[in-house]
Amino acid sequence: ATRVAREWERRTLSFFLFPSSMRPALQGALARATLVAVLATLVPHASCISLGKANAIRAPALRLRGGAMAMFWGSNTDTPAYPPLATPAADETATSIVSGASSLAGSSLTASLGWRVVLAGSYCLFFAFTALPGRLDTKLGKPKREDGRFFTPSGWAFAIWGPIFLLEMVMAASAAFAPGSLAGPAGSEWLQQMAPCYAAAALHQVVWTLTFREWALDKLWIPALNLTLAAFGLSSAHGATTRALAAAGSMSWYGYAVAAVPIGLHFGWMCCAAVLSWNNVLNAVKAPRPVQLAAATFSCYGAAALLGHVSFHRRDPIPALVGWWALWAVSTGHEVLRGAVDNLALDALNLAAKASSWLSLLAAAAAVAAVRFG
Repeated sequence: ATRVAREWERRTLSFFLFPSSMRPALQGALARATLVAVLATLVPHASCISLGKANAIRAPALRLRGGAMAMFWGSNTDTPAYPPLATPAADETATSIVSGASSLAGSSLTASLGWRVVLAGSYCLFFAFTALPGRLDTKLGKPKREDGRFFTPSGWAFAIWGPIFLLEMVMAASAAFAPGSLAGPAGSEWLQQMAPCYAAAALHQVVWTLTFREWALDKLWIPALNLTLAAFGLSSAHGATTRALAAAGSMSWYGYAVAAVPIGLHFGWMCCAAVLSWNNVLNAVKAPRPVQLAAATFSCYGAAALLGHVSFHRRDPIPALVGWWALWAVSTGHEVLRGAVDNLALDALNLAAKASSWLSLLAAAAAVAAVRFG
């Protein structure tokens, strides 16, 4: 290794033409640094290569690398220090060290604190901004005949916010003060995946609370867009919970009750709320009534198809059950329009809402059957 390094130094100096004014010691250091860089590129994992009994190949590579490092740091090059060859005991010790370090990193306070703060903080932010007065939904009140909104659920449907807020409050409190209660024996990886998705959805809902106001009556596409983005975020959070459900030992029963259930409810309802918002956009821009009626009918079947597909694919009936709840409320929410629009068209819309509601219930049953017999 010493002879190779000296020859490399001579050739490097001649090829790269270092200035003659450069101190010889600096020239040597640069040449040796070049050699080390090349060796680091060629044999970066020489000590980790498993060659079985072919130590005659690995040993020179290790000695070459050790000798170069010894020269670079100014050690005695006649007795270069190089890593010892691996033995079964050394391999076992290294494996245990790496495993222990990985376990420590995964369960460290910093990693745990990250998702706990994100989950609890985003819920508190979402809840605080939702409580602010002045939103359009609190000012407009119940649907009126003069509104002419077709895709409108009855008021009782919004009672679903009760269990969503309550269970997510327990989830946030558990994340802050008892994180181990949410995770199963397999760990909290699903919570680390779910927390940022939930936080993104919460932030979009915060923006919705600030934009769904009188100043944005002619810009209702802004709150509609935010609810759509919130639905995407909750879809990702729901995906993390369903993957945890599919993995044995990843979620406790308590975690299912206070995390998976409210996330599923929230996701399903946010999808329906986004559909409602886009129908409100059509109403706000004074789209022709046939267009609004067709959009409302398509929205019923589209929401049922989306939530039914997600429920069956992810083996979770909750989103489809939310679709059943919301669409049945839509089928009874149009009665205020009796006399203001053609009754035959209104009956057809109500029929579409009820049919899509039953389809959602069928999809929920199929998801349960898939879990039970699949």
